[in-house]
Amino acid sequence: MRGYARQLNEDEELWGNAGLLHDFDYEQHPDEHPLWGMALLKEQGWDASLIQAIAAHYSAKTGVEPTTKIERYLFACDELSGFLTAVTYVRPSKSIREVEVKSVTKKLKTPSFAAGVNRDDVTKGAELIGLDIDVHIANCLASMQLDAEKLGLAG
Repeated sequence: MRGYARQLNEDEELWGNAGLLHDFDYEQHPDEHPLWGMALLKEQGWDASLIQAIAAHYSAKTGVEPTTKIERYLFACDELSGFLTAVTYVRPSKSIREVEVKSVTKKLKTPSFAAGVNRDDVTKGAELIGLDIDVHIANCLASMQLDAEKLGLAG
């Protein structure tokens, strides 16, 4: 999210926080996700556009479709970033810096690999932001490679 915010001249802090916080409640409140987290963030005074983006990343539960730029990009990055992490974990080096677009594309076509990742959402996300899937993968991969240490993906 921060990489796209920089690329699009958007608020990097807001977009980065949306990326970090959108699933923060999932492990402790999976049945109430993301509603539980949204309520807490609202109570704590977080930016309304961030909370709306979190709602839009899970429209099946919230009924909120991604329409604004931050909402569309959060949706687009959500499943893909998790998938890129999974691809990294199976590499011998465990370094995202060694992951290539072609290996990601190949693994996306393997339903048993990271089976919990919704491939339709990955495709829909790229469409929502108007990018070819390979370009979107390359963008997300480049951003994650820049922050490999912070993400724990440096190997």
